[in-house]
Amino acid sequence: MRILQLHSNFLEYEPVRKEIASAEEAEKRKVRFDEVVVLFTSVEKGDNSAVAEKAMEDTKKYLDQIGPNRIFIYPYAHLSTDLAQPAQALRVLKEMEKYAKEMGIETYRAPFGWNKQFTISIKGHPLAEQSRSYSAATLAEAVVEKPVLRKEYLILTLDGTTYDPEDYPYKPEDANFRLLVEKEALGKESQAKGEPEYIRHMKKFGFDWETMSDIGHMRYSPDATFIYDAVAAYSSAVADSIQIPVYRVRGTNMFNLDIPPVREHAELFGDRLYQVDVENRSFVLRYAACHQQFAILRHWLISYRNLPFGAFEVADSYRLEQSGELLLSFRVRRMNMPDLHVFCKDIGEAKEWAFKLHEKVYDEVEKLGRDYYSLYNLTSKEFFETNKEWFKELVRREGKPVLLCFYPPGINYYWVLNIEYHIIDMMNRPREIGTVQIDVGNAKRFGIKYVDSEGKENHPIILHSALIGTIERYIYTLFDSALRMKHPTLPLWASPTQVRMIPVSSEHLAYAESLADALEQVGIRVDVDDREMTVANKVREAETMWISYIAIVGKKEVETALTSLRSRVDETQRTITIAELSDSVMKDVEGKPQLPSHLPRLLSTRPRFT
Repeated sequence: MRILQLHSNFLEYEPVRKEIASAEEAEKRKVRFDEVVVLFTSVEKGDNSAVAEKAMEDTKKYLDQIGPNRIFIYPYAHLSTDLAQPAQALRVLKEMEKYAKEMGIETYRAPFGWNKQFTISIKGHPLAEQSRSYSAATLAEAVVEKPVLRKEYLILTLDGTTYDPEDYPYKPEDANFRLLVEKEALGKESQAKGEPEYIRHMKKFGFDWETMSDIGHMRYSPDATFIYDAVAAYSSAVADSIQIPVYRVRGTNMFNLDIPPVREHAELFGDRLYQVDVENRSFVLRYAACHQQFAILRHWLISYRNLPFGAFEVADSYRLEQSGELLLSFRVRRMNMPDLHVFCKDIGEAKEWAFKLHEKVYDEVEKLGRDYYSLYNLTSKEFFETNKEWFKELVRREGKPVLLCFYPPGINYYWVLNIEYHIIDMMNRPREIGTVQIDVGNAKRFGIKYVDSEGKENHPIILHSALIGTIERYIYTLFDSALRMKHPTLPLWASPTQVRMIPVSSEHLAYAESLADALEQVGIRVDVDDREMTVANKVREAETMWISYIAIVGKKEVETALTSLRSRVDETQRTITIAELSDSVMKDVEGKPQLPSHLPRLLSTRPRFT
């Protein structure tokens, strides 16, 4: 950023014509300011919120030194040849304005994107004319104190009583909930050190970082890809299970920041935006399916008779997480969000469906033998007090207390409630997985409307939900849950190989393949370990890969038309028919997606995946 700072007797300017399509709206009239410090400002590539804040901190020091407390921010592209894209420049200028006002400075700003004519009279003292420059890279090397967002926390119990987190009478069964309270409300971080155990096992299945990309981007080898595909299919089935129409949509992951609703939503989201500049335009990479779904639905003709309904997409999503906080499959920069939005007529219907989604979130985690500990973020105490009985109903479903977080008033959030559902992982750390959010602002922002029974147009209330979390976080939960078992295993529907046939020798290979044929005919994923290895080594490797059923095929099995089965699921060894094995597997995966394997059946024909 480059600033020409002028302590002026007066500045008079008039907007003449728009220079870019995304120029702000402005009146074509002369405006005059007396006794003002004018900041002619060029926003450069890479400038961000920290640059805007630092510039205003220095401006405040200057004002304290020379006397007046009035500034005029004047966009002025002629100070630099390395200009930011228009959307980014406008965002930084608005942040300068915001920070200045928060510091108590009387602040004005000229409209962005206009050709303007101006007259200025500069004072004659030695400090009247100064130039300054800032860069994000330079500021990153220094410790920048960020303004603290003051939040208020309370604990809400099943009977509706609220407590200060410092005063809550914890019971022994509250140990996991206490970990959430200490992290979120009291700022106590986990003391766990070292790499989590789940990472080693995920890498064994082929999940890893892609080192030829930006940091925080994952890659998936064949087994990992299968698990991803199975979870994505499962997330779609979960969305369908809510018993209202759920419409599939699909689209792009880049949205133009020059378009007002896109820019406004991005500004509300915060500072974790992934931005791409193309041909003098700035695009934000979507951080959920919101932009695409909203961009599509604003063109739909919706009647009150159509509501409620859902829209769904497994959306590749991008968040510029801090590099030091990245964690394989849990905190990543590119994720895949099974994003379900439910569109409701009004807040009453939205509350009804928020409770149903709340129940669904809990039902899904309980299928894994896990529990959630919840943080309810609210932007209005009035909303909480007015709907306290409804909140008590939510908490009764949880069966334990929840943590409330009230955001400071006066900030224009688009939601009134954002529930975060946390598991407690193997290292005793709260980890957010699922979410449900009540959105009261984006339908109006994006122009989504429905016609009510009286023929009037209204904006629906939108529920955002990730019923099982992102694909990556759900997979993380599967592995964290597996490691709590005596013999870790993935759910059978998510296991790349459900049955492994191990012939004792090459003489038994044909029979092993005939058994595999029978299993494949009913949709079971089976492979055959025909490699030149001992049976003991083959079994050991199969157990290392958490394969649920290992079938040994030798002379005895050929003669009796049976198979010796080792079950990782129930830790048994028995001799059964192939029909019994088939029935057992299909019963276990009933109601779950049963995807085919895309790997060659014979292990000897596969490369070694590393």
